[in-house]
Amino acid sequence: MAKAIPKSEAMEILDRGEGHFWDDKSAKAKGAALQKIACAFANADGGEFAVGIEDRKKATGIDRWQGFESEEDGNFIHQTLVKDISPGVPYALDWLEIEGESERGLVALVTVQKSNSVHETAAGETRLRRGAQSLNLNSQQATDLSLSKGTSSYEDQMLGKYSADELAQEAELLSFLESYSPSTEPSDFVHKQRLDDENGKASVAGAVLYAESPPAVIPKKCAIKIARYETKDKEPKREHLAGTPITVEGPAYQQIEETLSAVTEMIEAVSIMDADGNLVPAQYPPEALKEIVVNAVIHRDYNISDDIHIWIFDNRIEVRSPGVLPGHMTLENLLTERASRNRTITRLLNRYPDPPNKDIGEGLNTVVDKMKEAKLKEPVFETTGTTFVVTLGHTPLARPHELVMQYLQSHDEITNAIARELTGITSENTMKEVFYKLANGGQIERVPDKKGSRSAWRKPEKEPGLWSEEDGPPT
Repeated sequence: MAKAIPKSEAMEILDRGEGHFWDDKSAKAKGAALQKIACAFANADGGEFAVGIEDRKKATGIDRWQGFESEEDGNFIHQTLVKDISPGVPYALDWLEIEGESERGLVALVTVQKSNSVHETAAGETRLRRGAQSLNLNSQQATDLSLSKGTSSYEDQMLGKYSADELAQEAELLSFLESYSPSTEPSDFVHKQRLDDENGKASVAGAVLYAESPPAVIPKKCAIKIARYETKDKEPKREHLAGTPITVEGPAYQQIEETLSAVTEMIEAVSIMDADGNLVPAQYPPEALKEIVVNAVIHRDYNISDDIHIWIFDNRIEVRSPGVLPGHMTLENLLTERASRNRTITRLLNRYPDPPNKDIGEGLNTVVDKMKEAKLKEPVFETTGTTFVVTLGHTPLARPHELVMQYLQSHDEITNAIARELTGITSENTMKEVFYKLANGGQIERVPDKKGSRSAWRKPEKEPGLWSEEDGPPT
């Protein structure tokens, strides 16, 4: 039986743009077109598509709702999803109509679940959802997909002491469903989204997303710890710790927002020296910070009993996320390929009105781009043991030579220590090499009578020439 929804909800569905988790097709669409979408969703992170919505080029507004006259007219959709796709995709289908406007017809809303299998269309194509596209994979890409599918996710595990009924009463879920379209009862949503099992237990994904205190119901650590270390050392010591680390818990969406607020406040208290020699608050691109935090929450391995750790140093930020890269992902293909360990968490976070993971698959590329725009060096990605680490350094993109000369535009001299502060170079000897090259190019000279720890460099006061041993050993 079709569910009647208000016109306002129908407009929300019509206004939803095509993306990584959503698509729509005309009632005139052939089964082959629906196969491509369904396979792409099942092979990726799951998603939804509506059948009975006309293309924007042919109609606008409410007139795009051009559904089927009866449910029987849409029976071919079931045939397509079960028999024409190999193997059949896991899905649920709901029929929708607009209250008081039954003449507009019935729209089929199909929810495709992520799948552990690799699905092919009747034409033998392996499709994968990427943004708003259902890409056709070549044989090697299909093999990589199959390998990544072999990775099971802890998010699908059921919790022995946390029931689906408890999950359905969580305040975060009730708040989320206030803006969810079409309107859905909490218990129906939990079951339809596979957040429970036949025994009435709730899943890890459901707890991460909506539980008031996920660490209280998940038998693993899953908070975020934020610490400030007043040092630039690679390995901080306890004495470098400034204050008590902050612990952030709560539903994933709230956890992300609270973490970003706490990290931003902590960063603003860090002072750095700019190229003009002024002490200014450290600033990192907010988009880069957000993407790193979101990436850690949605892609971490919840089976590892550890928290996400965010360490704020004098010259960098490190975000340490539990778990190695999933599936076929490597450090080499990190910016070109995509694999999601927690597809349910990723997909349902994307259904918030202002989703933190709005641009699916572009997160780390956004980090790289925003760091460049801020004229800071690219982030560093690395794995250490069972941890994925992202480091955002406050190292200017400009070359050290340029920074030294810019500083000398407004200062009489520069020391090795100041130059290292400006450039992010940690080695005194490496910084000396920069000075030597500038001296040999006639751009700077050693300040007379300043040696040892007091050594400094300045712009030439004599005819430019090569530095020589007669000038005394440069430092």
